[in-house]
Amino acid sequence: QAPASPTADGIAAPTLGAASSLQPLQPQLPPPPLLPLLALPPPPLQPQQQLTTAFESTEVGLFWDYENLSVARSHDAADISNRLRALSLRFGRLVERRVYHDPSKVSSVAPNDRSRLDSAGFTLVDCPTRNEKETVDKKIIVDVMHFAITRISRAQAVCVVLMTNDGDYAYMLSRLRDLQVKVVVVYLAGHAADALLHACDHAFSWRADVLMVGEGGNEGGSPEPPVATAAHAAAANSRAKASAKAKRLESGQSGGAKAEKQRLRRWAERQVAGGVRKGA
Repeated sequence: QAPASPTADGIAAPTLGAASSLQPLQPQLPPPPLLPLLALPPPPLQPQQQLTTAFESTEVGLFWDYENLSVARSHDAADISNRLRALSLRFGRLVERRVYHDPSKVSSVAPNDRSRLDSAGFTLVDCPTRNEKETVDKKIIVDVMHFAITRISRAQAVCVVLMTNDGDYAYMLSRLRDLQVKVVVVYLAGHAADALLHACDHAFSWRADVLMVGEGGNEGGSPEPPVATAAHAAAANSRAKASAKAKRLESGQSGGAKAEKQRLRRWAERQVAGGVRKGA
C-alpha cells in the first residue's frame, strides 16, 4: 500500500488506496405505510356461505285466511301453530304471523283456539262484515303488500306465506313475484283455485303437510314435507277435484237407482191394490 503524502499543514492525506476502502452511506428510506385493515376487501364467500347468508337475511310473513282454512275441533290449534312455524322457518326468519277472521261467522276462530293462537304469537285480526261486504280479503291484500314493499325498499329479502284457497289473491301474488318476493301457498287439495296455485313459487297441502292427516283420516304426514312446486301442487289439486267429482257422480247414480226402486215398489203396490179392488 502506498504511504500517505504529507500536506502543507503536516497532516498526512489518505492515498487513493485508502479512500477506495471507505463504503458510501446508503440513504435510509422511510418504511412503507401500513394499510388500514378496513381498506382490505373481505375474502369472497363460498357458495354455501352465500346461501346461508341469503337464508338468514330473508324475512318471512305468514298470513292466514281462516275462513278458507279453519282448524277442526279434532286438532289442537297450538300444534298447528308449531307446524306452521316449522314450515315457515324453512324459508327464513319468521317475523310476522296474522290470522284474519270474521267473529260474526260460524267459521270464525273458536274461543279456545283464539286463546291458543294468541299465546303462540299470532296476531288475530277481526274483519267484521260492513254493508254486506266482506273485509277479510281486502285487509289481507293491504297487509301483505305493506309487509313486502317496506322490506323491498330497504333491499331486504322477503318471503310471503299465504294460507287460502281463494283465487282472488292470484294477481297480488303474481305481482309480488315480479318484485322477486318468494311466494308460498298453503291450500286445501280439491278446493283451491288453479289460478292461485299457478301464481306461487311453492305450495303445501293443508291436510297432508300441516294437519298431518293421510287418506282415510289416518295420521301419516311427514314431519318435514318436501317443498312442492306450483306445477306439482296444481296437478295434485286437479286430481283431488276429479276424485271428488267422481264420488259425487257415483253417489248421484246410486241415489238415482234407489229412487227408481222406490218408484217401482210404489207402482207394484198400486197395481196390487187395484187388483184387490177389482176382485172385490
